[in-house]
Order: sequence, then structure tokens, then C-alpha cells
Amino acid sequence: MQPLFFLIINAGVYFFGKGFQSVLSEKRKKFAKKTVLNIIIKVFTFDFENWMADLIKSILDLQAVKEIQPDFSVLKIIPRDLAKSAQILIFSTPKRKYLKALTTNNHPEEVRRILHQLENKGLMTEVFYTTVEGFDFAMERYSQMQNQAEQIAQKHLEQQKAEGKSAIDLIQEFFEQREDKDPGDFIKEMIRLAFQSGASDLHFQSEDEGIQMKIRLDGVLHSLVLFSHQEFWKYMQKIKFISGVKMNIEYLPQDGRFSFEASDRNGVQKKVDARINFMPGIKSENVVIRFLDASKTIDHFEEIGFSAYHIALLKKYMQKTTGIIIITGPTGSGKTTTLYTILKQLNDGTKKIITLEDPIEYKISGIQQSQINYDKGYDYETGLKATLRQDPDIILVGETRTKETAQIAINAALTGHLVFTTLHTNSVLDSLSRLMNMGVEPYLLTPALQLVIGQRLVRKACPHCSTREDATPEENAEILAHLEHIQKFHPDFGSSYQGKVLRTKGCEHCNHSGYSGRIAILELLEITDDLRAKILNNPYGQDLTEMVKESDFLPLQDDGILKVISGETTLEEIHRVSY
Repeated sequence: MQPLFFLIINAGVYFFGKGFQSVLSEKRKKFAKKTVLNIIIKVFTFDFENWMADLIKSILDLQAVKEIQPDFSVLKIIPRDLAKSAQILIFSTPKRKYLKALTTNNHPEEVRRILHQLENKGLMTEVFYTTVEGFDFAMERYSQMQNQAEQIAQKHLEQQKAEGKSAIDLIQEFFEQREDKDPGDFIKEMIRLAFQSGASDLHFQSEDEGIQMKIRLDGVLHSLVLFSHQEFWKYMQKIKFISGVKMNIEYLPQDGRFSFEASDRNGVQKKVDARINFMPGIKSENVVIRFLDASKTIDHFEEIGFSAYHIALLKKYMQKTTGIIIITGPTGSGKTTTLYTILKQLNDGTKKIITLEDPIEYKISGIQQSQINYDKGYDYETGLKATLRQDPDIILVGETRTKETAQIAINAALTGHLVFTTLHTNSVLDSLSRLMNMGVEPYLLTPALQLVIGQRLVRKACPHCSTREDATPEENAEILAHLEHIQKFHPDFGSSYQGKVLRTKGCEHCNHSGYSGRIAILELLEITDDLRAKILNNPYGQDLTEMVKESDFLPLQDDGILKVISGETTLEEIHRVSY
């Protein structure tokens, strides 16, 4: 037995070098201290075959080290400099939760100290031994993986901070790498990058050739990448899952909502809410995601596009305690933004403000907001009736769609409440006709109605690539015709016009569109006593325009022309949205 025992000891010395030899020498000293009986028992009961098998398993040659697939998350447990000096590193975590360590054991004291520290942290370690050559190879891989991790972290940081065109470029790049990505992580990153590009909406539109991903930038759709119908199915399931809708329903429209984290240009994280709609298509469903960024709410009317004249007129009616103020315009014209800006300025803590919304797009502290839920039978009429029993001062009705809603809102305005609501019409004058065509009696509407605001959003000229150039004769004639009407009542408006307009060229800053950001063009119709009398005398007249021609009312086109003169937008944009 004894020769075999020392043969094994010598084999260990041969494999492990001086460090392991010192450990074995220490063991031999301990054996010497024991009684002869203990030595005999240990020698004759020792399972040499299993011990030898375990010993061989714990020895990794260079080829075995090369075959290791290290886990970088555990490699970092021992800092690289310490791992190099002590010649020990952690390379994986097996299922039984023991860390696997690789060492030459040339520095046994340091190795024992490190393993002891890990044990104190509750980390048990299974040790494997290799040659210096094997360990050097492992350390080289450690360095490579750390460099790769740093590059990935830097890339991730760039993605987090990406905005505008750089975010669009990353979408294209990320799309090309989709086969290497987890489907859930991939689609979430595509959504986040779409938001950071500046898009207000993200579309996945079903077409014959596949699913086209589009984003709406400054009101205009841009196509980015194309998925095949087959491959997009897995992404559709992930989108449905995070949206909280039924994943097995494809034949009915569904609405969902989710939130995600995104970064601003400084890398600061913020929460973004997203509303999502699924609509059946011919080959597959269509998906539209609307981004709601609470950090982009506006505090000042100037940021929307209100002129000093408009602001003074609006604030005059915001100070009233009764009446109804209507904001009108098509979907996506900025009505909600204007409403929230009004409410934020009225929210001084001295008034009870109640809103009925579908959906609640932004939460405002100090305001009582209520979510309409048609599926549960909670509509605007029901909400308005309940609101009037909540002792409100100011009421916001998200949208007036029916005669019943309009009548309750008008009655509220006539009984001591200031009411704000929206209508989907093309102009302020159309709003009067719409309400009366709903069945609202003119004798109720005219005393309640105080102010009607109409608006559109136009793209702002890119400050980096736009220049002032001479207007063409046609452009000049058009501008002068508008100025003739404008200056009849507002002689100072547009006085800076010198025959020049903006031309845009497109550059990297604006994604080569020539435009960056949007601003509202507005029309504010003040319901004066004279106008009330005219409406009552001719309530269903087909052309209410003549009623306001001889007043200081400025229609959308006039406000647009003033913004062209001031250098905020182009004449082409005014034509695009207001004619």
C-alpha cells in the first residue's frame, strides 16, 4: 500500500508543481503527528481508485482549458489584476451553485486566502488545476472578454443616448443583427430606438411583401425596415405580451398599453408610456404604437406656437369661471398638448379640476383625472353626470362626440363651471356647424360658448440648413394678399416682411428632410355678443365665414403666413396642412 500511496503523491507533485508539493508536504507532516492506528485506518480504508479519478478530473491540460466556455459574469468575481498575480480565476457556475475555479496553485497562500474570502460570502468553490501555459491562455481570454464587454457596454451607452438620425441608423444596424438577438430584447430595443429617433408613432404595417416598420417624424411617415410575415410572428407575440392584450386574438381590434425606459441625450433614464392598437389585416395584423413622453409636456404657450396676441386672448377667457372653450382640429394636431398646458396653468391649488379622458395621456399632480371605459359602460355622459356631483370648478371633457355629451357639457358651462373640450373638425367655424348639426340648440350654445381654438401642426424649418431667399412673384403675391387682411386690424403684424422666405436643403441634423420639430398654427375665434346675435339670426347658414370677415379674427392661413415671415416655417408647409 505504502509504495502506491507515495506513487500517487509523486504523481500529484509532477502534475501540480511546487505549490501543490508544499500542500502535500504539509499533509504528510499532519499524518506524521497521528497515531499509528489512525494511519493504518486511513491507509487501508482510503478509496484510492475514486481519489485518483477525482484527482485526474481536476487536472486540465491546455486543450481542456481551450474548450472551456467561460462565463464573464463570474470571471469578474476576482478582479483581473488579482487573478493574474495569484494565478486563480473563476470561470463558471454549474447547476449545483458551486463556483468553478482554475489555478496553477503556484501561490497557495494567496489562493487559500481568496477561496476563504469567497466562502465567507457564501460562495463555495470547486478547484481545477492547470499548467502555467494553460492559465496564461485562460487569462488572455479573460482580457479579451473584458475588452469585448467594455465595447458592448459602450455600444449600449451609445444606443441609450442615440437620438434623431443616429437612432435611425442604429435601428437599421440592429435590424441586420436580429438573428443573433433574443426576440423579446430585440423588439423592445427597436421600440426604444424608434422613440429616441424623435418619432411620435411607430407603425408595423402589413403589406404584400411583408411587415413594413415605419416611424412618424414631425407628422410625416418614414419607412425603415421590412420583416417577412413569417419572421414577424414571433415579434408580434412579444409585442402583445408586453401590451397586456389577448395573444390568441387576431380577428378583432385590441388596445393595449405598456411603459419602457429610455434615455435623453445626456443618458438620463426616463419613463415613457406607450399606447398600442392592433388591427386585423389581410395577411396579418397591423400595429401602431403611440409614444407618450410625460417629460415633453409644455409649460408655456409660446412653445406651442401661440403669439403674444393669441396668449392674451386665451388668458382672458381662462380667467372666466363659466362657459365652454373648444379646441378643434384633426387627429394629431396638438389639441391634447394645448389642453394640458392650459390645465397646468390653471392648476394653482385653489380650484378643483376634473378631467374625463380616453385615455389619460399624462398624469398631472393636483388634478382629478378619470379614465373613460366604454367596455364597462363608463362613457362621457356617465362621467359628466358624476363630475357635476364632485363640486368641480373646471371640467375637461376629452372629446365631444355625441349630442348627449355636448348638451351636458353646455349645461355645466351655463351653471357655473368652466368647461374645456375638443372636437374633430377642420376649422373653428366648422365647430359651430358641427354642434348645431348634432342637435344642440343655438339658444343654448351661444350663451355658453366663449372661445373656439383651431390648430394644426407644421414642421419647423431646420436651423442648420435653411436659408432666407427671395420669394418668387407668386409667393410674394400670396403673402402680400394675406398681409392686406392681417394689417387691416393688426397693422404691426408682419411688418418685418422684406420679400424673403425660407428655403430648406436637408442635412444630417434633420435626417435630410429640411425640417426639425413642429409648431402650431392657430386661429382663435372669440364669441362676442355681436357674433352670438348673428349666429342666432342665422344658425344653420352654410357659410359662417362672412360673419367673421369684418373682425380681427385671424384664420389659420394668416397665422401660418406670419410664421413664414418670422422664419419659423416655410410656405410649402402652410400649403401642406392648411389648404
